[in-house]
Order: sequence, then structure tokens, then C-alpha cells
Amino acid sequence: MSWTDGAFTVSLVGVGGQGVLRAAAIVAHAAVSAGFDVKSSEIKGMSQRGGSVLSTVRFGAKVLSPVAGKADLVIATELLEGLRGLPLLARGGTLICDTSARIPPGAVLRREQEYPESLAAAAAANGVRLIALDADSLAREAGNPRTANSALLGAASALLPFSDDDWQHGLMSSVPPKTLESNMRALRLGRETSNQEASL
Repeated sequence: MSWTDGAFTVSLVGVGGQGVLRAAAIVAHAAVSAGFDVKSSEIKGMSQRGGSVLSTVRFGAKVLSPVAGKADLVIATELLEGLRGLPLLARGGTLICDTSARIPPGAVLRREQEYPESLAAAAAANGVRLIALDADSLAREAGNPRTANSALLGAASALLPFSDDDWQHGLMSSVPPKTLESNMRALRLGRETSNQEASL
């Protein structure tokens, strides 16, 4: 982990309706459970219309502001938003991206632009580590197709100083109790996948 100004910064990006703000809340509650000072901020944009959503969580011994120059980790719930999130990252940072989720913007639907496919090349050009996951498949393996974001958080959990108990606390604060078990399974599957990629 890299800490800038005594804090670690996680930015979550995606499209309105994908649960980005809920995922950010899970991270924030996990960080509080782990004993960190936490600050968060969000930019919803036109989230109700499928627009971009950005939420940032910063944690450390003492965090003075929710605003950071660059993020240490970006979690993207959609491929194009992952590409758009690259400039948020500090060089040497990590992008975790769900490559199974593609929500084409209007310009692509109108065939004015093509949906980009160059995430790996763009990450390399920016000096960023890429962890690409098929989060939908992991969610189905966990037994609940609505747990894709928990799989992404599981990949992030390999990089963050939170215990399983901390993650469970974060999930309990944000997901229906009846889905807690499947969300925890998805989280563990995401972590296992991330660890496997790291060992290649």
C-alpha cells in the first residue's frame, strides 16, 4: 500500500444504478471498523439517467479532507468508466475493473464513437497496475447475481488493511441481512481471483 499525506485514497467509479455509492459506503464502514479515521465524498452527476458516478473514500490515522490529488486505488464497476478513471490514479496505483459490465454511452449507441477495448494498454501507458475481473461470473458463482460489486471489493481487499470481520461489518451496514452470506462469498472469490492474478 502507498499512503499519500498519511492517507490511503480509494475512488469508486461507475454508472448510475450500479451501486457505486453503496460500495463506497461498504469501504468506509470497513475502514471505520478497522480503526481508521475516514472521510468520503461523492459526485453523482446524472446518475439517475445512467450517467457517471464517482465516490471517494480516504482513510488513515488522521484524515483532514475527503479530497485528494490522486487516488491510490480505483474500483470501476464498468469498463468504460474504468478507462475514464485512469487519470484519477497516482502513477503506480491500481485499477480494479469489472470487464464483464459494459454500458455504452449515447455516443456509442448513436454509432458516433466505438466502445473502447484498450484498457490494458491504457493502464500500462499510465503506469497503473490493472486487475481485470469478470465480476458477474464471480457473483453467479457466489450464488447471487447481485453481488458483483462485492467481488470487486474482494479484489480490493487483497490490497487494503481490513480483516474479514471489518468487511463483514461494512457489508452489514449496507446490504440486506439475507444477502450477507452470498456477499461475503463473492468478496472471498474476488480476493482469491486477485491473489491468483498477482501470482502469475
